[in-house]
Amino acid sequence: MYKTVIFDLDDTLTENLENIKQAFKSVLRYKNEEYSEEKFDKFHKIDKSTWEDRAKGKLVSPFEENKIKTIEWLRTSRFIKFFDKDQISYEEAIVLNDIYMNGMKEKVVPKEGCYEIIKYLYDKKYNLVIATNGPLIPLESKISKLGIKNFINTIFSSEEVGYIKPHKKFYDALCNKINISNKREILFIGDDLEKDIKGGIDNEIDVCWCNYNGELNNKYKINYEIHKLEELKLIL
Repeated sequence: MYKTVIFDLDDTLTENLENIKQAFKSVLRYKNEEYSEEKFDKFHKIDKSTWEDRAKGKLVSPFEENKIKTIEWLRTSRFIKFFDKDQISYEEAIVLNDIYMNGMKEKVVPKEGCYEIIKYLYDKKYNLVIATNGPLIPLESKISKLGIKNFINTIFSSEEVGYIKPHKKFYDALCNKINISNKREILFIGDDLEKDIKGGIDNEIDVCWCNYNGELNNKYKINYEIHKLEELKLIL
């Protein structure tokens, strides 16, 4: 039935919290500031709310017609909020974001069974795709450090289209890039109910929820639910 298997990356195949923490530490080193868990918690909340509000349409860029400037504005806004707009300029926030993006390459922690399940699916001749809201700069480095680069046929980032999951334009551009018109041949696998799962359902794509934390789902009718990546062998 399925020919193409699409994976979200962060928190689906990786332990993304450690990756973010490493990148944040790089920013603080540049600013000559000491790291603390309190500072990280503050930044992490800002980071999450930025992308959640963007996905819900609550955060609108003043550069909406320019996807490159829009992404830049969204990413730099996190640092302006964290350090306070009276303390850093937009230009310095761009520099901090560049440092952060490069810091994202430094520490990549795989989810348990990540390499094994990707190799298993590759050996079964599935067309394997990574589709993420994450930034382009650290993307290939992350996939290389997971050891799965040679198994992945296509890598797609929201930065390529300027819209993030669950937006329809994200999925339209993704399907166009992988050249698939029959959505019945696709299974989308992700950890986030609102971005990955709702996005797939809204765009008529079958979904598999990686419910690693045993959360309750009272909102969406899901095709499959797993708690470990190895459970995909029962589906595919």
